Amino acid sequence: MDRVTATLCSRNAHKARELERLLPGWTIEPLDAEGWPEETGATYFENARAKALFGREALGPDRTYIGEDSGIEVDALGGRPGIESARYAPEGGRAIAKLLRELDGVADRKACYVSELVCLMPGGHELRGSGTLAGRIADEPRGEEGFGYDPVFVPEGEDRTVAELGNAWKERSSHRARAARALLAALGAALLFAAAGCGGTDPTASRVLRAFFAGGPVARSLGERFPHEPGTRPCVVHDKGVALQATCATDISLVKPSRAVVTLTEAWNHGARAHTWFFFIRRDGTVQSVVQEGRPAPLP
Repeated sequence: MDRVTATLCSRNAHKARELERLLPGWTIEPLDAEGWPEETGATYFENARAKALFGREALGPDRTYIGEDSGIEVDALGGRPGIESARYAPEGGRAIAKLLRELDGVADRKACYVSELVCLMPGGHELRGSGTLAGRIADEPRGEEGFGYDPVFVPEGEDRTVAELGNAWKERSSHRARAARALLAALGAALLFAAAGCGGTDPTASRVLRAFFAGGPVARSLGERFPHEPGTRPCVVHDKGVALQATCATDISLVKPSRAVVTLTEAWNHGARAHTWFFFIRRDGTVQSVVQEGRPAPLP
């Protein structure tokens, strides 16, 4: 694939540098503009998409634009700061100090980082990548690398903060790294479909999906809530025993004559949380391997 040059519709220089490292083969240029829109969306996706649309309006339709919105959700604060993270307090020490004050004496310190990327391609094609990282809030800041809440965020399964784990760890495992991988997967699928002249109604894709969902017990179980054609439909997930409305999306990319990739994504909490399966399969529907991103919603 040729190198992609994209405009990141953000004033955050840290994110521009991080995304360029996370998207191999991409050059990320920050957007220098006035009159930025207010972040009034109800979800990370809406805010990220609004930023990408603002960039396209400012510079024209013949470029690639990325909008990004992210936040930190703390269970004990009812999910705050969430989509208000950028407006919670000035980034850095002041925001961290405020968060620690709110959690002073609180035992439950579970939290989740969320990142949403929306990419607008020339010609209007729209792609999306979501990523989450579960963890907890430390009692005090530790570490020198990273930015934002990294000095107080300890990822699940780790003893050190993200700022202690460092930028190399972030490039592999952060919420934004996971969103970037999901975006690259969506881009790869789009390019493969375009090259093959395929779309959502491609008969080969439909046949392979039917074989996949008729396969082993895992695929048959997932097939009870995921559409059997490329697309999205409402579904229900259970988070901490509570039934939540969600969306379940199916996509397929036909990689080569003998292989395909089926992507299944469930998203809930207005898109703030998501879990994705990447099934690498043969054209007869047989699963060869599977990769998962994000934390699944727990069963009741």
